[in-house]
Amino acid sequence: MFQNKKILYTILISLIVLFVGILVLRPGKDKNQKDFEKILSEGKVAESIELPNLPEDYADHKLMEYSIEEIARILQEKYGKNIDNPAAQIAMIEELMKDLPKLYPNDWVKVLNQILGYAFPNKALELLRMSESLYNYNRFRESNMSKVGLMSDDARRAMMWKERYRLFGDKADQIWAMEKKMTVIGDTLKRIKESPAGNLDAKLSNYAQTLKEQFGKEYPRLMENKRQQLTEGFMVSVQKDLKVMSYGERKSALREIRQTMGMDQAALNRWDALEEEREKNWQNQQKYAEKRSQLSTKKGGMTAEDEKQLDALRKQLFGEEADIIKNEEASGYYRASDERTYGVN
Repeated sequence: MFQNKKILYTILISLIVLFVGILVLRPGKDKNQKDFEKILSEGKVAESIELPNLPEDYADHKLMEYSIEEIARILQEKYGKNIDNPAAQIAMIEELMKDLPKLYPNDWVKVLNQILGYAFPNKALELLRMSESLYNYNRFRESNMSKVGLMSDDARRAMMWKERYRLFGDKADQIWAMEKKMTVIGDTLKRIKESPAGNLDAKLSNYAQTLKEQFGKEYPRLMENKRQQLTEGFMVSVQKDLKVMSYGERKSALREIRQTMGMDQAALNRWDALEEEREKNWQNQQKYAEKRSQLSTKKGGMTAEDEKQLDALRKQLFGEEADIIKNEEASGYYRASDERTYGVN
């Protein structure tokens, strides 16, 4: 009986020590968090003032080069039309929070509240709550940076989205809408890359359909701005398919990919010419690498005569680039050892 009581007391004391330890070691709120909470609990917004005229050359300067009143006026111009959009709100707050802590290290939250009040008095408190959430989200990311690096993609995404929904609620979907779309596209490319070689048409159709589904009405504008990047992304994912093709088959497949991605006839012709040039350069590099290997591995090493042969071959195959290649090799870099990515280099 006495022994059982002794064990029970020991367990209770251990639990009390553990609980106290957690309380003592738990990271407390820093001054900035307290400043956010104080301003939001008081509900104070900076009094409206007449803002100065928009600086003519504001686009050529950093935001923080201007006075607080001028910054508020610039924010009205840059974000006013979309200020109800959570993604625009976050973009504006990120721009402010990038430099305000450096300029006003002791009271940047108060300055932030002042600027938001001047620029958007009817939404100042809402924007400050968003700022508090963003500040806490950034702290969460910083404190978990080392942990995130060890996690799988799925686990990392789940953790980040859980925190985003906790801090921003349903607005998280609007704030990170572009990231969600690009994640779907990235996952599609990953599945294509991991699939066996073959059925390139089906892979291309799947990719093009995914882009259209994710971007809907924005698809034409997306392709106008990111066509080359998105095309290369697909080409990289189908290297297994392209590698097993003959040169003629590959050239035709690359043209089909570019055509499906919306390139016009003139662009397709330019790319055809570039592919021919790339193939010729690649064949020359292989021819040169074989000769170099043959001379450098022979018994006794390369002679002065061999060096002359190599110089002559470099000039014959690479023209004006011959000296550059010679210098590259002197520094230990050999172009021919680079892996070729069809459609990209």
